[in-house]
Amino acid sequence: MKISSIVKSAAIGMSAGAVAYTIVNSTSKEKRRLGKNTAKAMRAVGEVMTDIGSMMS
Repeated sequence: MKISSIVKSAAIGMSAGAVAYTIVNSTSKEKRRLGKNTAKAMRAVGEVMTDIGSMMS
Protein backbone atom coordinates (compact mmCIF):
# COMPACT_ATOMS: atom_id res chain seq x y z
CA MET A 1 0.00 0.00 0.00
CA LYS A 2 1.39 3.36 -0.98
CA ILE A 3 1.83 6.17 1.52
CA SER A 4 -0.49 8.46 -0.47
CA SER A 5 -3.30 5.90 -0.15
CA ILE A 6 -2.80 5.78 3.61
CA VAL A 7 -2.78 9.58 3.88
CA LYS A 8 -5.92 9.88 1.75
CA SER A 9 -7.72 7.24 3.80
CA ALA A 10 -6.77 8.92 7.07
CA ALA A 11 -7.87 12.34 5.79
CA ILE A 12 -11.20 10.98 4.57
CA GLY A 13 -11.77 9.24 7.91
CA MET A 14 -10.99 12.39 9.87
CA SER A 15 -13.23 14.46 7.60
CA ALA A 16 -16.11 12.03 7.98
CA GLY A 17 -15.71 12.04 11.75
CA ALA A 18 -15.65 15.83 11.88
CA VAL A 19 -18.77 16.06 9.73
CA ALA A 20 -20.62 13.51 11.84
CA TYR A 21 -19.67 15.34 15.05
CA THR A 22 -20.77 18.68 13.60
CA ILE A 23 -24.14 17.36 12.43
CA VAL A 24 -24.92 15.67 15.74
CA ASN A 25 -24.03 18.74 17.82
CA SER A 26 -25.59 21.52 15.72
CA THR A 27 -28.91 23.35 15.91
CA SER A 28 -31.44 23.33 13.06
CA LYS A 29 -30.29 26.78 11.87
CA GLU A 30 -26.68 25.59 11.84
CA LYS A 31 -27.71 22.45 9.93
CA ARG A 32 -29.27 24.57 7.17
CA ARG A 33 -26.12 26.67 6.94
CA LEU A 34 -24.02 23.51 6.96
CA GLY A 35 -26.00 22.18 4.00
CA LYS A 36 -25.22 25.33 2.04
CA ASN A 37 -21.50 25.14 2.80
CA THR A 38 -21.07 21.41 2.13
CA ALA A 39 -20.28 21.82 -1.56
CA LYS A 40 -17.52 24.35 -0.84
CA ALA A 41 -16.05 22.09 1.83
CA MET A 42 -16.03 19.06 -0.46
CA ARG A 43 -14.23 21.04 -3.18
CA ALA A 44 -11.65 22.18 -0.62
CA VAL A 45 -11.09 18.61 0.59
CA GLY A 46 -10.67 17.49 -3.02
CA GLU A 47 -8.06 20.17 -3.61
CA VAL A 48 -6.19 19.17 -0.46
CA MET A 49 -6.20 15.52 -1.53
CA THR A 50 -4.89 16.51 -4.95
CA ASP A 51 -2.12 18.60 -3.38
CA ILE A 52 -1.13 15.81 -0.99
CA GLY A 53 -1.11 13.32 -3.86
CA SER A 54 1.13 15.55 -5.94
CA MET A 55 3.50 16.05 -3.01
CA MET A 56 3.78 12.31 -2.48
CA SER A 57 4.51 11.49 -6.13
